[in-house]
Amino acid sequence: MQSLSHFCLSFVFGLYQKFLHFSLTLMDFASTFKFLTHASEVGCGFVLLGSYSPILGLLFIFLFSYKILRSRSSAHELLEFRFGLEGSKVETLRNETLKSISGVEEKEKDENIEDEVLDVMTLRELVKIERHRCHAACAEIEKERVAASSAAEETMAMILRLQSEKSSIDIQANQFRRMVEQKQDYDQEVIEELRWVIMQHESQNRLLEDQLGIYREKLREHMSDDEMDQLQGVDTSKGFLNFSVEFDNIDASLETHLQTL
Repeated sequence: MQSLSHFCLSFVFGLYQKFLHFSLTLMDFASTFKFLTHASEVGCGFVLLGSYSPILGLLFIFLFSYKILRSRSSAHELLEFRFGLEGSKVETLRNETLKSISGVEEKEKDENIEDEVLDVMTLRELVKIERHRCHAACAEIEKERVAASSAAEETMAMILRLQSEKSSIDIQANQFRRMVEQKQDYDQEVIEELRWVIMQHESQNRLLEDQLGIYREKLREHMSDDEMDQLQGVDTSKGFLNFSVEFDNIDASLETHLQTL
């Protein structure tokens, strides 16, 4: 690195030196040309030569230009020589730099290989851990699936049992409903029959009471009041007995009627 900086400084200094030399040469050429071609008391005498002065001026300019070109070619050779020396230094520096870079690259490559190996081992460990986790999760999912399937089977069996019980309950309810309807119809028929029997007995009682009233009027025409009172007492006792007998007859007739139904 120090040799490279030394080379750069020497190259810049050489260019600056050549630039100063060339600038001074041009300045001398301009002043000399002015001195030679200017008509003055201290002139060189080229103006006094008449028509030959331009030719001599051009010849002088040509010679001066040739000198400058030779100086530039020598400077160029010097630069090439310096650059050759510096180039060998640069080449050695470049070789050393390349060697150091290659060494660093090899070292980095080795480190990268080691890092890659470590990364691969770490990734393998992570893959193993994730694989174990995956197997554990799969086993847990399988357990949950089996439990869910068994729960679903139990639920389905319960649903089927409830459906069968519901169907049996519906059948029993329909049977009970039909029985209740039949019983209601039967009770309604019995009630109607009893009403009809009661109406017949009431009509018979009214008819008998009417006949009894007629007979009483006829007896009053032929008997006294005392005899009528005695007869009414006997009639009341007999009427009570007749009422009990008639009630018994009504019950018997109702029982026979119900039996026939």
